Amino acid sequence: MLNKFIKEFPTELKRVFKTEDSRFIVLVGLKVCGISMAVTSIVYWFLFEVMKLNYVFFRAHGFPDLQDSSSFFDMIIQEAMENAPILFGIHIGLFFVGAYVGWLILRPFKKMGDYCEEVIQNPNTAYIVDEFSTYNLFTRFSEFFFEYVRESRRKNEIVSNSIPPQYSKIHKPVMDKIFMLHFGLLLILISVTTALFINENTSTVYESMIELATKTLKDQKSVSRFFTQQMFILDDIMGLTIALISFFYIFLGLHLYSKVSGAAFGIFSTMRSFMKGNHSSRVHLVGYTHLREYTRKLNKYLDYIQNNFSKDRTKN
Repeated sequence: MLNKFIKEFPTELKRVFKTEDSRFIVLVGLKVCGISMAVTSIVYWFLFEVMKLNYVFFRAHGFPDLQDSSSFFDMIIQEAMENAPILFGIHIGLFFVGAYVGWLILRPFKKMGDYCEEVIQNPNTAYIVDEFSTYNLFTRFSEFFFEYVRESRRKNEIVSNSIPPQYSKIHKPVMDKIFMLHFGLLLILISVTTALFINENTSTVYESMIELATKTLKDQKSVSRFFTQQMFILDDIMGLTIALISFFYIFLGLHLYSKVSGAAFGIFSTMRSFMKGNHSSRVHLVGYTHLREYTRKLNKYLDYIQNNFSKDRTKN
């Protein structure tokens, strides 16, 4: 599946200013990358405040080479700046990981749309759902629905069919545990990777400051006591990093789920209504522009079925 994304992504990137679904994929990538950048900025701001406090400490203890604050900060952050290319590379990687997440979110809907477009001309086209596909309600029922439509086309008439009991009593979106598990694990991996790098870079800056103090200040006992007592601040910064990363990525996961859960239920409801005999039933989604292209293809296919295989087609 990842290979398919790599092949399709350049095409999606070219279409980013033309189609809503491509914009959605890029936007998800920016959100995943942006959260890490925002948390990194917040953590580094807190670290900068600690460095300002330590600058006063260094001045009070007669740091010999200290001419102004800029020279102090240059010494401290020199090693951290060496990690800047790595930081940039990680965020570029997070963008592509996020874009992959967006692509995965849209993939079941895209497969449905592509199938609806192709099956009009080729009735033998197979509707294949990915083995580990998300949106269990939507994907499993769509398999059942398209098989029903295939049978209707074979008989040249829309046949009546009963709805399986497990689908007949669903009247609102349901929590898709498979979706939450798959993307929850992926977001956890992103969170852990981001938090580890931020904490590593934060520790590097702090250790550089301790090393500078122990090499240049005479009162080693006071220096040691001061920085030992200050370690709780570094622990708090690391705790803040983990808390912010966890909160924002959990929020992002719920946000992304809301971007598709209602649409998946709407498509399911339309298919179910069509099978119950309401052959004029169509998908009408409000606020899901990133899925509009796919639902239009489904509606076009339903128009084709109604116009060519319904009992009252002779009256149209």
